[in-house]
Amino acid sequence: MKHLLVFLLLSHSIFDLEAQSSLPILKPVVGNDNVYTKLDQQHWDKAIELYEGETEYIKLADDEKKLIDALEMGEGPLTEGPGCSWYCGGGPYKISASSHLQTSGKNNYISENSHDFNLFTAWVPNTNDGVIGQSISYYFSPNSPRINQIKIYNGYIKNSDLWAANARVSKFKLLINGQPKAILELLDLPSTQIFSIDPINSTESNQDLIVTFEILEIYKGDKYDDVAISEINFNGLDVHCFAAGTKITLADSTLKSIEDIQIDDLVLSFNTTSNKIEKVKVTKKIQVFHENLLKLKLSDREVIVTDDHPFWVEGKGWVSVNPDKSNHNYEQEDAIKQLLTGDKIFIPLLNKSVELLDIVQIDKGQMTYTLNLKNGQSFIANGMLVKTEVEKKSN
Repeated sequence: MKHLLVFLLLSHSIFDLEAQSSLPILKPVVGNDNVYTKLDQQHWDKAIELYEGETEYIKLADDEKKLIDALEMGEGPLTEGPGCSWYCGGGPYKISASSHLQTSGKNNYISENSHDFNLFTAWVPNTNDGVIGQSISYYFSPNSPRINQIKIYNGYIKNSDLWAANARVSKFKLLINGQPKAILELLDLPSTQIFSIDPINSTESNQDLIVTFEILEIYKGDKYDDVAISEINFNGLDVHCFAAGTKITLADSTLKSIEDIQIDDLVLSFNTTSNKIEKVKVTKKIQVFHENLLKLKLSDREVIVTDDHPFWVEGKGWVSVNPDKSNHNYEQEDAIKQLLTGDKIFIPLLNKSVELLDIVQIDKGQMTYTLNLKNGQSFIANGMLVKTEVEKKSN
C-alpha cells in the first residue's frame, strides 16, 4: 500500500508538470523602478500619513502640503493616485489567500495588502508548510468591466534592504475560475511588471470572475524564507458605456436598443476625417454594471452614459465629462477634452449640432452596454456621434 501511495503521488506530480508545460508562458513589460531606501520610506510614510489624515489641506504647513502634492502628482509608493482610471468602473470586491504570515508589531501581511495600492504593504503567505502552491485570488462581480492587463509588484518593496532580504516570486500559475490559463514569468526586480492577457470577465449573472495566482517558483531572499508580493493591480476595458434603451442607428437607418444589438449587426459610423457616413460591423457587445452614470440633457434629447464616454462636439472634437479617465486607457490622435454645458454635440444624420443643457448625476447603478466595431471608431447613439473604445497598444 505504501508503494502504491508513492506511485500515485509521483504520477500526480508528473501530470501537474505535463499540464503546466502546455500552458502559454507570458513575459512582462517593465515599468517604473520602485526602488526606495530606508530614508525614502520614512519620507513617503509621512506623506501617506498626512494624505490619509483628518487635517484639512489648507491647515497644513507648506512642507506638509508639498508632500501631499507629490503623492497626487504620481510620485511615491501609491500605485493608483486620486485621478480616475479603469478602477472607477472596475476592480475586485473580495480578495482571499491560502494563508498569510502572522502580524508582527504594527505590520500585518494579509491578502488585502496586495490590492491597497500601497507598495509599502505586502501579502506574505505563511511558509511553515512551504511556499510552492500558495495562492491568492481576486473576485470580480458578474458583468464587471473586462480585464486585459495585470500589474505585479514583486517582493517587499517597502525598502531595498527588505526587498533583498525576503524571497520573491519567480513564476505564477494564472488560473481563471480555477482553470489554469498561463504561466507568468516574473523578473527579479522591484519594477512594475505588466502582463497583457486576452480580455476576461464574467457574463453570467450568478457567477463571479475569480482570478488566482499560484506560486510555482521563487527567487530566494538573502535573509528570510518569506516571499512577498507588494501589489497586484489590474487594468482593462469597458469604462465607456450607455444605459439600456439607448437607440443605436443601424446601417439601414432604423433604430435598435443597444442591449438588443447583435454581433455582425451593421451600424452607422461617421468618419470625422472624411466627413462621411460609413457602415461598420459590430464585433462585440459588452455588458457591464456601472454606478458612475450621468444623464446628459440636450435641447431635444437625452442619454444616460458613464462619465468618460466621448462625444463629438463642434469646434472641440472628442470630449467627455471626465477626460482624464477617457484618456487614461485608450489611444486617440488628439487628447479628449472637457465636455461642458453649452457645448453642441454633433447629430450626423441631421448634419447639425444640439446644445447640451444639463449634466445630472444618476444615483442608482444599472446595467450598461458598449460596442466594439470591426472598422471605424464611432457609432450613433440617440442620434449623437459617440466614440467606441480603441484599445491602447501594448509596448
